[in-house]
Amino acid sequence: MKLQMFPALLAMVTCSSIPFMFAVSSAQAADFAFNANFTNGYSAEGSFTTKTNAPASFSEVSPGYAPFSTQFLQSQSLSIFDSTNKLLQSGSSVINGISTDMFLRLDYDNSLTANLPALDVSTETPSQNPYYFISNGVDPRGNPVAFGSTNYNLFLFDRITDKYTFLGDTTSIKATPVPESSSVISSLAVAAFGFGFAFKRKLNNRTASNCPPTNVAVI
Repeated sequence: MKLQMFPALLAMVTCSSIPFMFAVSSAQAADFAFNANFTNGYSAEGSFTTKTNAPASFSEVSPGYAPFSTQFLQSQSLSIFDSTNKLLQSGSSVINGISTDMFLRLDYDNSLTANLPALDVSTETPSQNPYYFISNGVDPRGNPVAFGSTNYNLFLFDRITDKYTFLGDTTSIKATPVPESSSVISSLAVAAFGFGFAFKRKLNNRTASNCPPTNVAVI
């Protein structure tokens, strides 16, 4: 019985202009982006990607040394711009689940509008000095305070001289989930459609007589 149904199924495929549908697993890491405009004209663009085991809300906290293996972050990057939108510095302090920032702190709470209640991220890499960082756990004078008790402050920090230079602040930074790219799925669908169309043309003479009317169900 199954073998008898195959010609009918083949006819349905070759006569149809509907592209194939692909089932793609949704068990993937999540991507987030954030940006901020600071006083004095500075701005920042950042992103982070979570590991597949990360919960909807999490807190990534440095153990106080670097490098270290992160618990929830797979990657984290930050770029700082001046008032003319000129890029001052970019850096990725978390790459492949390893952080080079001993001060890293990133709390993400998807139940909050201000969903980054604790933040200390930087452009720090082993080769960059000085580097920029944003923190709402360091006041404008460079003193550590409770996270959330000060604005999100932007600094330039020289690790050799241990000097903090306050550059500006902002009251809010919000991370936005980045939708999973549909480019791969679209490409597969287009490729499948192209293949089906070519296959249909190639076998058109052989299968035309087997194509049922569009309003007739094949059982």
